[in-house]
Amino acid sequence: MVRAFLGKTADPLHGHRLLHSTDVELVRASVAKRFCDHDLIPGSAHGHFDACHNHAEGHCLSLNYMRYGCDVTINPGELTDFYLVQIPLLGLARVRNGRRTVEASPRIGTVLNPTRETQMVWYEGCEKLLLQIDARALHKTAERLLGQPIPHAIVFDPELRLESPALQNWVRKFRAAVSVADQNGAFGGSQHRHQALFEEELITGFLMAQPSTVYHILTEVQPKVSSPQVHRARAYILDHLTDPITVAQIAAAAGCSIRSLQLSFQQSYGCTPIGFLQRQRLNHAHMLAQSATPETLVSSIAYEAGFFHLGRFSIAYREAFGCSPRETVQRNRFS
Repeated sequence: MVRAFLGKTADPLHGHRLLHSTDVELVRASVAKRFCDHDLIPGSAHGHFDACHNHAEGHCLSLNYMRYGCDVTINPGELTDFYLVQIPLLGLARVRNGRRTVEASPRIGTVLNPTRETQMVWYEGCEKLLLQIDARALHKTAERLLGQPIPHAIVFDPELRLESPALQNWVRKFRAAVSVADQNGAFGGSQHRHQALFEEELITGFLMAQPSTVYHILTEVQPKVSSPQVHRARAYILDHLTDPITVAQIAAAAGCSIRSLQLSFQQSYGCTPIGFLQRQRLNHAHMLAQSATPETLVSSIAYEAGFFHLGRFSIAYREAFGCSPRETVQRNRFS
């Protein structure tokens, strides 16, 4: 039960009650103020409408608990500037984000991508914890993790398999944040001096736990060793990912000989500098393919990622990801 979820007799975030009302328009306007404008349409059991919204504000994210009391249809369209992670505590919901529809339950959560249109039905008895994350903050966090710019909006798989080990660990952290907020230790009006660190850990943990268009890059094996030369070379490669650069240019940017650079990369990454460049271009192409619409040409993905021989690109892509670029575009689960 939801009240047993935190070992309490009250709703989660009960000390941060924002709204409790049976007035549909009042609820819609209040929720729109915290999230975004939307249609809110109660089902046939309109008389059972009894909405509750608890809300604890942070710097770049907020913790929320919500229920509506009866079936409701919610049509927000595109969220535009925030992601919304939804963890069902009780009941069921049907959530469509982009082309994906997810049947949500206490075992299956959802994440709404701001660049994809959303429609939802929360069924009677549905209660959820919601984590609202500022889109710019999430994007900047991902760029810091990767050490490189990300040219497109990050898109997550809308379906959260809450029983997966990675997400179980992340949900424990999320619930711990809710507990801290319930005890007035952080969030809301009593933000902790380490508030920014709490929030960064939640965002970083979600990026590392949930499949997305950058997940394959974030979860790559990290180098065994590091050196200033390798750092400079890596930065040069990432800054010139789509340019026709040479090993000599990379070595010059790193301030070392070609041979020294090759040995350092072999020790750090298990490949040559050009092999590393190829890997990063393939990662970039995979991100582009996962972000693409079905009408996108494979050639445009190849050229944008720095490949100029389409045949060799397709072969290398299949070896790296187990499918062709066209197959990735066509069965895109992030669109």
